[in-house]
Amino acid sequence: MSGKKSFFLILLLVFVALTGDFVLAQKTKEKKRRKEKESTFHPHEEIVVTATMTPRSVKDCSASVSVVSEVDIKATAASNVLNLLNNQPGVFIRKTGDFGRADVDIRGIGQRGRRIAILVDGRPEKMGLFGCAVTHAFPLDNVERIEVVRGPSSVLYGSEALGGVVNIITRMPREKFESDFSASYGSFNTQQFNLRFGGNLNRFRYYFTLDRRSSDGHRENSSYSGNAFTGKMAYDLSERFQVSFQGKYFDGKKHEAGPIDFALEDFWNSYKRGVLDFSLTGKGEKDEIFLKIYGNFGHHRFSDGWHSRDFINGGVIRYTTRKISNNELTVGADFRILGGKSYYWPKGNWDKSEAAIFFQDEHVFWKKFILSVGMRFHRDSLFGIEICPHGGLVYQLSEKTSLRGTINKGFRSPQLNELYMYPAANSELKPERVWNYEMGFKQKIAHWLTLDGAFYLIKGFDLIETQPYVSPPPAFKFVNIGKFDFKGAELSLKAALNKSLSGILFYTYLDPGDKTKGRPGQKLDFSLRLRKKSFYVSLHAQYVTDYFASDFSEEALPSYFLLNSRLIVDISRNIELFLDLNNIFNKEYSIFVDLPGIATGIYPMPGLNLNIGFRLKH
Repeated sequence: MSGKKSFFLILLLVFVALTGDFVLAQKTKEKKRRKEKESTFHPHEEIVVTATMTPRSVKDCSASVSVVSEVDIKATAASNVLNLLNNQPGVFIRKTGDFGRADVDIRGIGQRGRRIAILVDGRPEKMGLFGCAVTHAFPLDNVERIEVVRGPSSVLYGSEALGGVVNIITRMPREKFESDFSASYGSFNTQQFNLRFGGNLNRFRYYFTLDRRSSDGHRENSSYSGNAFTGKMAYDLSERFQVSFQGKYFDGKKHEAGPIDFALEDFWNSYKRGVLDFSLTGKGEKDEIFLKIYGNFGHHRFSDGWHSRDFINGGVIRYTTRKISNNELTVGADFRILGGKSYYWPKGNWDKSEAAIFFQDEHVFWKKFILSVGMRFHRDSLFGIEICPHGGLVYQLSEKTSLRGTINKGFRSPQLNELYMYPAANSELKPERVWNYEMGFKQKIAHWLTLDGAFYLIKGFDLIETQPYVSPPPAFKFVNIGKFDFKGAELSLKAALNKSLSGILFYTYLDPGDKTKGRPGQKLDFSLRLRKKSFYVSLHAQYVTDYFASDFSEEALPSYFLLNSRLIVDISRNIELFLDLNNIFNKEYSIFVDLPGIATGIYPMPGLNLNIGFRLKH
C-alpha cells in the first residue's frame, strides 16, 4: 500500500475510533427519540439560500452545497473571509501568504476568481475591467456565514458562476444593542483590530464595523495593511415589506515578494474598493418579491505604473410563488454595466452591458422526488445571446437517505481586458462554457453522524487562452481554444459526538487530466472541536498531495501536512481570550499561484506562527 493511501486510511481509522465509543449509547438514544415530522421542503434541516435564491434545506438541493457557519468561523483562524474556505471539500485557495491574495478554485476552476461568482448577500463583487475578485477586500469584519455552491450556477447568477458560487452572508444584530471589540498580535508583527456595533430597535436595525489589519509578512517585501468599513441598515415598512441599505469601503496595500524563482523588490498593489446597495423585500403567505440595486467601484495603483478606475453597476429583481401545491417557481431579471478607465498603458475607456431573464421551477412528486428545471436567456452587448439550462432531481429515499443528480451549463463572458486591452486582445471572443454532470447522496448514519458524497464530470470548452498570432504583431492573441475534462469526488463525514465534542472529515479527489498546474489531486481535511463551559478548542489538519507546478503532471511539488489549532477562554461573560497556533509542526510547503506575467510561480508559505488576542463583547 502506498504511503499516501496509508496516511488516508490511518486518519480515517482515527476518526472512526474516536466516534466508535459513542455508537451503542447513541443507537439506544436514537430509538427513543421521537421522529420530527417535516414538511415537503424539510425546514428542520440546515437552510441555505444560494443554491435556489430562496430558503431551502441542504437536503432538498440538487446542487452540492457547503456551509461555513458561525461556529465554523469561530473555530478557524483566518486573515480574510476567503481563506476560511480552504478546509471545505472541493475548494482550494491559491495564496501568496496569509494576507493579500486568496484566490478560490472550486473543483479546479477559478482563474483568480474570474470563473467563480463572489457575492456578498447576493451582490456580485468583481473588478469591472478584468472580472477578477480583489480578495484583499474581504476582511472578517461582518460575516455570519458563507455558502458555497460547488459546480456551475450560471442559470441563476450568470457570467462568472462558471465553476461555482461563494456567497458571503452578513449579519444583523439579534439583541436590542450589540457591540464587541477584538484585538490581536502575532508573528511577523501581525496586528488585527475589529470594532462592531449595532442595534435592533423593533422595526429598525443597524450594524456597523471598522476593521484594521497589518503585517510585515513572512518574507521580505511581503507586508500588508488594510482598513475596512461596513454599514448596514434595515427598516420594516410593514409586516410584509422591508428595505435595507448597505455600504462598504476598503483601502489596502500589499507588497508581493514574488515567486521563489523570480523574487521581486518593492513591488506593491494598492486597492481602494467601495460598494453601495439598496434592497426591497416583500413576503406574503405564498409569494415574495425581491429587488436589489447596487454599485461597485474601485481605484487601483501598482508600483509598476498601473493606474485604473473601474465600476460595475447593476440590479436584480425576482418573484417567487408557491401558489401551486408542492411547487415553487422563481422568475427574475438582472442587468449590469461594467466598465473602467486606464491611465497607464494601454490608456483608454471601455465598457459593456449584460442583461438576462431567468426562471427556476421546483416541484415535489409523491413526497419523494424534487424535480428542478431552469433556464437563463443572457444577452451581452458585445457577443449576443447565451442560453443556459439547468436540470436537477432529488430523491428522498427515506428520512435518512437522499440521492441527487444535476445536469447544467455554466458560462463566463469575455472580459474587457480580453476584448480590448493589451495587444493580445480579441474583440471577437465568445463566452467560455462548461457542462456539468453530477450525482450525489446524503446518508444519516445516526442522528449524530452524517455522510455526504458527490461525483462529477465537468467538460469545458471555448476557454479563452493565448496562441501564436498568424500575422504578427502581436506575437500572441486571445482565442477560444481551451478544453478540459475534470472528474472528481468529494466525501464528507460529520459527527456531533455529544454536546461538547464534534468532528469533521472531508476528502477531495480531482482528476484534471493534463491540466495539473496548481490543482491538487487529493486533499484531506480533518477537524475536532471541543466546547466546555469556559473554553473552546479546535484542531484542524490538512494533507495535500498529487500537486504540480506544471501541466502533464510535471514539476511535482512536495506533499504537505498542516496542523492548526485555536483556543478560546471565556474570562467572564463579556471577555474572552484566544490563541491561534498555525503550522504547528513548522512544515515547509509551497503553493503555486497563477498570476499575470512574472508573478506566476511557486510561493513559500509561513512556518510555525502564532496569534494571541482578546475580545470584549456587550
